[in-house]
Amino acid sequence: MNEFTVAFWLVCLALLALAASFIAVPIWRTRRGAWEVDETVRIQANVALFRERKHQLEMEFAAGEFDREQFDTLLLELQTSLLTDVNEEEPKAGAVPEAFSRSAPAVLAPLILMALLPLAAWLMYRQWGQLDDVELMDQFQRSVAASGDPEAAGELVLSLGQAVRDDPERPWAWYFLGENLSTLGMFDVANSAFRQAAGQMIEDEEKALALGRVALTAYILAQFEITPAVQGIIDEALAFNPDEPNILQLLTSEAEENGDYDAAIGYWRRLSQLNPDSQSARENIANLQRLRDGGEAVGPTIEVAVAIAEELQLDSRLRVFVAARNAEVQGMPPLAVADLAVADLPARIRLDDSMAVGPFNLSSASRAFVGVLVSQSGSANRGAGDYFVESEPFPVENPPPLLELVVSELVP
Repeated sequence: MNEFTVAFWLVCLALLALAASFIAVPIWRTRRGAWEVDETVRIQANVALFRERKHQLEMEFAAGEFDREQFDTLLLELQTSLLTDVNEEEPKAGAVPEAFSRSAPAVLAPLILMALLPLAAWLMYRQWGQLDDVELMDQFQRSVAASGDPEAAGELVLSLGQAVRDDPERPWAWYFLGENLSTLGMFDVANSAFRQAAGQMIEDEEKALALGRVALTAYILAQFEITPAVQGIIDEALAFNPDEPNILQLLTSEAEENGDYDAAIGYWRRLSQLNPDSQSARENIANLQRLRDGGEAVGPTIEVAVAIAEELQLDSRLRVFVAARNAEVQGMPPLAVADLAVADLPARIRLDDSMAVGPFNLSSASRAFVGVLVSQSGSANRGAGDYFVESEPFPVENPPPLLELVVSELVP
């Protein structure tokens, strides 16, 4: 049981205790009031009986049935009896006053309902609610926080993978499994997970979101080209939500690649309407307007010095990818990429917005990191036997003067 689930049940217990107090307090007050009423009636009855008996004694004394001494003795006994009755101890614990006993069915009914209500609520929520998704919420939140953290993403892939094996009909578990697989660069498996999520989503916007991720991973697998298959996914997503952000980003990238700056500006404006506070949208629109009007685009640049560790003996023909990635959003294409060969190293490279290969560029991110991959397969996707190195995240608007990266780590 994770921390979120424990907190959820603690809140439920607290609410149950609060609800119980609305029943228990009135019952306690009713029972206490019943004792008080019974005690008052008892005292009043004893006093009335005393007065009646005293009056009878006085009449008998006046009739000469006994002398003064006997009258005084009997009156004293009568007074002592009254004091004893009036000062009698409280009823024993467990004794039920007559008034309370008469109302027992009305009191017991809410008590029984109070005991059965939590059980009934739990059974109904288990049957028709989303308790399984509530229990997974902690892992969903950790998935969002695991952006750019392969170690955390690896742990979440294992736990979310177990969740979908136990119950394959959990769309959000599939979705966040795809997110963490994307963080690990496993875009082919992530694409399958997103497809599973999209197939189970009910709401149009949720289905469009999952399809947007399907399109994005398919776009990456197609080496950043909108193939007919990718276009089919795009059309399907737009049918559910014409303003799906991932799709708009892809269309923006395609328009920029084709030099259709007016279309690209239009897509960025639609994105800016979804997030009016987006600084990156305004910067991208300004850059595209400069390009359309024949000016030079401006934007952040990152200087990177790349070398291979001296102890590594690598084929000079192997491809080397130098990529800047968003440090705050997982599973996204690179913001800028340079494609080299081992023979070109050591080298100094400048990454900027003109080197974007996907729907996002450096201007669209606030924090980024740079990774260098020496690929045995020639693919930009990391695989076993490749060598890599990554920098620490840094602000895009104020990057280090020069990032010096030496490739040395082996992908297991």
